Amino acid sequence: MKPITIEDVARLSGVSRGTVSRVINGSKNVNSETRRKVIEVIERLGYRPNPNARRTAGGKSSTVGIVIPMIGTEFYERLIRSMEERLRSRWFSMVLFPVLKRDWLLKVMTHDLPASDAAGMFLCSFDIERLFTSVRKPFEAPTVIVDSYSPVYDSVYIDNELGGYLVGKMLSKLDGSIHVIMMQESIDSGFSPVFNMRFKGFRKALTEWGKSIAQGNIHSYDFSWSAGTLAARDIFDNGQPPFNIFAMSDLYAFGVLREAQLRGLRMGLDVNLVGYDDQSVAKDWGITTVRQPIEEMGEKAVELMIKRLEDPDSKVESICFKPEVVEREST
Repeated sequence: MKPITIEDVARLSGVSRGTVSRVINGSKNVNSETRRKVIEVIERLGYRPNPNARRTAGGKSSTVGIVIPMIGTEFYERLIRSMEERLRSRWFSMVLFPVLKRDWLLKVMTHDLPASDAAGMFLCSFDIERLFTSVRKPFEAPTVIVDSYSPVYDSVYIDNELGGYLVGKMLSKLDGSIHVIMMQESIDSGFSPVFNMRFKGFRKALTEWGKSIAQGNIHSYDFSWSAGTLAARDIFDNGQPPFNIFAMSDLYAFGVLREAQLRGLRMGLDVNLVGYDDQSVAKDWGITTVRQPIEEMGEKAVELMIKRLEDPDSKVESICFKPEVVEREST
């Protein structure tokens, strides 16, 4: 079949080729009815702009970079999926850069994605203030910080301290020992210290309710499926129920649940367990958890990027989402 062209879209929409081009590039100089009509034709035909042709013709790049600290977790899968869907609706494609070390990120910022090749950059879960101490912004093209706050760039993030506080308030009301399972975060890693923020809020709630947590009840592990099981064995081998456990990731919580089941411990009685993220495993296994509006955060990040591309000189925006506790059978 003959490829669909921008001329086909213009002809069936009853507008000029230039008008179609302005719609594709997100120009404000198109009235809403014309924009709607052109978009309907584009979707019906399945037309997709050629990014190379757009650059050759002097148009805007249709590629954005998304940098994340890791792959293979449901949190980032859901975040990237929500961002990709919204980007596709505006005819942008994405290039994904998973970086596991600080120097990898610096390499990406300075070499792998030059500003001339990308319309903008999303940095996910990075602490910009720790990464770049210079006053000069590390990336001059439109940039949006996701899952972290920045006073320099547009940012959208979740109040992790509040999430930890809500869990601390819940577990403070229960009898038994209190435990936390978290990932140890290096102060100079460059990644947003979400676990430390959750713990800060958790400890604040305990203090308000006249409770405290022993240093030996703070269990730090790497981020893996096995970590929750290892932590649970340590907790169960060295104490008596009831156990009140805040697993700062549903990944950890699942390991705790499986170990409790193997030992015949009753969830909600012998063990009160709260996870974090509200991943599919938490819903499937009845784990009480902290729900983060992951998809909403991703969609809002794309909205900020589009706005920044259209108006580069607009005021920097920061949007904070609030988490909530979802109670299930594990508490």
